[in-house]
Amino acid sequence: MITPGNKMLPISSASIESLPNELLLPILEACVVPSLFSVCKRWHHLLASEVMPSLYKKIGKVHVSQGDISKQAFIVDRIYKLDDRLSEGEKAKAIFKEAFTLAKSLAPAELEFKWKTQEKRYFTLANYASYLININRLLMWKALPGGAEYLSQEKIKYLPLEKQGELLRGWIEENCKNFTILDLSRLSLTYLPPEICQLSKLQTLSLNQNQLSSLPEEIGQLFKLWKLDLDQNQLTSLPTKIEQLSQLQRLYLNQNQLTVLPAEIGQLSQLQWLELNQNQLIALPAEIGQLSKLQRLELNQNQLTALPAEISQLSQLQYLYLNQNQLTALPAEISQLSQLQYLYLNQNQLTSLPAEIGQMSQLRELR
Repeated sequence: MITPGNKMLPISSASIESLPNELLLPILEACVVPSLFSVCKRWHHLLASEVMPSLYKKIGKVHVSQGDISKQAFIVDRIYKLDDRLSEGEKAKAIFKEAFTLAKSLAPAELEFKWKTQEKRYFTLANYASYLININRLLMWKALPGGAEYLSQEKIKYLPLEKQGELLRGWIEENCKNFTILDLSRLSLTYLPPEICQLSKLQTLSLNQNQLSSLPEEIGQLFKLWKLDLDQNQLTSLPTKIEQLSQLQRLYLNQNQLTVLPAEIGQLSQLQWLELNQNQLIALPAEIGQLSKLQRLELNQNQLTALPAEISQLSQLQYLYLNQNQLTALPAEISQLSQLQYLYLNQNQLTSLPAEIGQMSQLRELR
């Protein structure tokens, strides 16, 4: 038997069978490796029915801190493209297999020396969190100009993954402080490293086509950002610190998993263009009416049943897309959108429109 302290203890099958669950489970949770499944039937059963399913649920909570277990599982399965037919325990194994594979590709010596890295092979939440942070640090680092060359140096390449990850902050400080444009799209990012905040002069940041389920609060420190592209991720929420992006003019959030928007979105005083197509939004916050410079709002393919009356305060709005929602009525106040030119309402549950729409003198197209 291997204890968490890496000490080998002789233990017979009889004593294993007699060990109570309250003592056995913490030991198994602390040092799960594939070989433990074959120690005995009792261990195999506990690992498969309790330890690994519990670990899978904890991984779900890492990615989706709010929401129920089913939502967390749904997002994790999408992030890792897991087969629905797998059990929770098998899904946890598949997640770690991918983490180990990625770690080995980024840090070739990561799992090479057993006497030094045995604990890194354990299927534990602490190990998952470490791999999550540091794998994504290196994925982002390699995409930064000069990053791949730096990481390919022999003295860096063969450092353990965690040691490489710890160098990122200092390297950015020395090499990237003046970047204004950064493309991190299509990198398979599952976590955005908080070191992103060091790129304080960024004006354009592209993170589309990744697997992000959340954003770090540190993104609010990108005070000069005017364009943020987050299309085609797995975002379930936005951080409240997004309110600090006072220069943001364009925000793209199409094809995510958002169900609500934070009230703080109303603080984006310069926002002109907001796209939220193909999410799961069930309502809009009243604060959306504070976006006084908004010209284009796209909300196609959501779950909206109503619009807040405050939407009438969007005095600069020219384009409003609401196709394929669950709207049953429009607020009469919508007629106050004096600059609105295009209003799209196809495939909703509307049976009538407010008569006040006839007062919208700039309206060119109504569908």
